[in-house]
Amino acid sequence: MGSQYNILGFLGRSWLNFLLLGIIALLLFITFKFGYLAGASIALIPFALVFLVIFINNPFWGFIAVFIANYYIQGLTRYIPGLPSGIVMDGLLVITIVSIILHQFKTRFRYSWKGGFNVIVLLAFIWLLYCIFLLLVPEASPLGWATAARGIGIYFFIIVLLVSVLVRDLKDLHIILNIWAVLSLTAVLKALMQQYLGFDAAESRWLYVEGASRTHIIYSGIRYFSFFSDAANFGSGIALSGVVFGIAALSDKRYGYKIFYAITAAACMYGMIISGTRGSLMVPFVGFTLYTILSKQFKTTLLAAFAILSVFAFLRYTNYGQGNSYIRRMRSIFNAAEDASLQVRMVNQERLRVYMADKHFGVGIGMSRGRAETYQPDAFVSKIPSDSWYVLIWVETGIVGLILHLLILLSVPAYGAYLILFKLRDPTVRGIVSAMVCGISGLYVSSYTIEIIGQFPTGFILYTCMAVVYMSPRLDKVQTDKNAILEENYG
Repeated sequence: MGSQYNILGFLGRSWLNFLLLGIIALLLFITFKFGYLAGASIALIPFALVFLVIFINNPFWGFIAVFIANYYIQGLTRYIPGLPSGIVMDGLLVITIVSIILHQFKTRFRYSWKGGFNVIVLLAFIWLLYCIFLLLVPEASPLGWATAARGIGIYFFIIVLLVSVLVRDLKDLHIILNIWAVLSLTAVLKALMQQYLGFDAAESRWLYVEGASRTHIIYSGIRYFSFFSDAANFGSGIALSGVVFGIAALSDKRYGYKIFYAITAAACMYGMIISGTRGSLMVPFVGFTLYTILSKQFKTTLLAAFAILSVFAFLRYTNYGQGNSYIRRMRSIFNAAEDASLQVRMVNQERLRVYMADKHFGVGIGMSRGRAETYQPDAFVSKIPSDSWYVLIWVETGIVGLILHLLILLSVPAYGAYLILFKLRDPTVRGIVSAMVCGISGLYVSSYTIEIIGQFPTGFILYTCMAVVYMSPRLDKVQTDKNAILEENYG
């Protein structure tokens, strides 16, 4: 009898061994036949299924996985050439959406699509419909649209929908904020490593082989980019983090988190400086100026106004620190008449203005800049850099699209300011919304000189903040009710 069990056990183990060997052989065949990315994709399927099971139980963690991956995905493309960052993010978003759908079949489910019925989701959906309509533009390319529409319209709708559905209370919001702070610190740490330890092999290849050194190692010094797509993206994105956490540090009542957010804000501001991105300076200038208006606290307003005016006077009316390349570069933003790059942008925009005179719906999504050359050889717009998110939107979606886009964007700080000044009662919720409204406003201004809004990771973070602003009355009510119950029970 014992020998029979041994034989059965051996056969069982043999079948398992043969199965594992077969799977390994299949993966090797796919890898050699179709490339390592195809093999890796197949190998990741079991992990995707495990994550799906976890996310079905709590889809909120699916969004957190998306939020974290979004922060690092662009940097990974330097270390894994050919990594399709958009497809990876699409896959994570699909898993999260599927997990929410399957979550509805649980006996006791916590997340409902009803949370997604709000104004920002409606506005994002209208913008998405307009983007789909632009497929009818004569110059449009379906392939170009499919490549570029993610950053311009699709991700906007998906992210605001997910945040509206999955963020239920202040605890969830604090989790997102704390993870965002840690991610920001890792970004600054990577930039510091570049500054003091030098660039690694992948970064050096990107700079010197792929040609990025033309815009990152310049006469005024080195522009550090961390693991972002470039220094401009890093500068403005980390400045957004600096404003949000700087204001959060002022408004948060928890001493430990106040210190944590203050350290994060200071680190982010240093990251902004070493990025060498002049346009990013507008994020803290606009953000903190707006905060002085919204705070309604005389001491805070006075101190913030003094700090802002001091920095402005230092950069605009003095020459102190001119020997420092970063200070010299930031100072140049206040001398527009002497800024050669700004003059070039003005000339380019004038050329585009003439070309776009009769193209009220643009030339099609994905058909501007060098990308147009791929889908339409010798396209006029492929020879003119947009150098601005709003110019990009104008060229690709037309004056009609630009107006619609601006109305949607501006509705967020306008509505947020109204809520902060007149509606939100809980001080913690009001403080977080103030931080996000001010950060958003600064990023809007910065986007005039940088194509920032639709890029990883800043785009996802911006859309998250926009959704939080619009859903803040719900969070405020939940928190106010909790506070009332605690006060009633414990007096």
